[in-house]
Amino acid sequence: MAEHGALVLLAAAIALLCGCAGPPSSAEPDYRRLAAKDPRTLAADYLQQRAGKPLLLVGAGDIALCRDGQEKYAEATARLIEALPEALVFTAGDNAYQDGTWAEFIDCYDRSWGRKGIKERTLPAPGNHDYGNRRKPHEAGAYFNYFGAAAANADTEGRGYYSLDLGAWHIVSLNSDIEMRYARERGLAAEAKALLAGEVVRQREWLQADLAAALRSGTRCILGIWHHPRFTSARRGDNAPTAKLWDLLSAAGADVVITGHEHIYENFAPRDRSGAPAGGGMREFVVGTGGAGGGSAWTAVNFHYGVLKLTLGADAYAWEFLAVRGDTLSDKGSASCNRKRGT
Repeated sequence: MAEHGALVLLAAAIALLCGCAGPPSSAEPDYRRLAAKDPRTLAADYLQQRAGKPLLLVGAGDIALCRDGQEKYAEATARLIEALPEALVFTAGDNAYQDGTWAEFIDCYDRSWGRKGIKERTLPAPGNHDYGNRRKPHEAGAYFNYFGAAAANADTEGRGYYSLDLGAWHIVSLNSDIEMRYARERGLAAEAKALLAGEVVRQREWLQADLAAALRSGTRCILGIWHHPRFTSARRGDNAPTAKLWDLLSAAGADVVITGHEHIYENFAPRDRSGAPAGGGMREFVVGTGGAGGGSAWTAVNFHYGVLKLTLGADAYAWEFLAVRGDTLSDKGSASCNRKRGT
């Protein structure tokens, strides 16, 4: 549906949200809100600890799948993160498979990426599996309860997106799943569709205002993180519903976008809004290599497990893909940040 149609539905969505936008509901008795630092506090504490030292960000998407022996891969990538205790950790969605239940977070994710020494420095993002196969438009209860305050800024709780400043960098972590479901999910009831339309518009308006504020404050580099890649060579192809997120970042002169969803690693040279290679465009990393194999690779040779490490400088960045033991994939490089384009 065109954006105008989404705006028309927004009025209905706001009415529906009234009285139902509280904490995510829980069907399981052991949900609990866990103590955690919100992203901005976590970033501020990290900057204080790393004064005068390089700022590091490490992570991946598509992480904890505990069946058919797959858990060993999330364990292997967790060990890579443990070898970098000086880095903040990001996730690019699909944290716990298959349905993002509380049991899957506790019995699977918690034993690898959720253990002490990693979880308390993690900046998460949600993916489609975090909402599960029986998901509702506004619920990913286990995800939000598991990560607690780390999953949102104070004004975005329960919606799966937030921002923070890390030195010269402004980082936005977004919820691409609402964009994808609004565009592609069939059979939604009118009430659910209107609710989802409101969430889509709310995130876009929030992102536009957030980026404008960052540019006014003089940020020099911008990084976006979400789950579904805007562009990918995986067999499922590009994800056009995320185009608005890409376009808003592109208009701000953003530098890097990190995604997952496809269980492969890709590094695309900077692209413009249409996807054409362009100087001053955004570099996209697809890093669906956190531990859950299978799915979207063309052949077995495309399967890799590992994490992406970013070193964030004052006006530049460097990247390196760190593969698990026995994997030969290697990718590293560096680039300058784009000249920002104003508000």
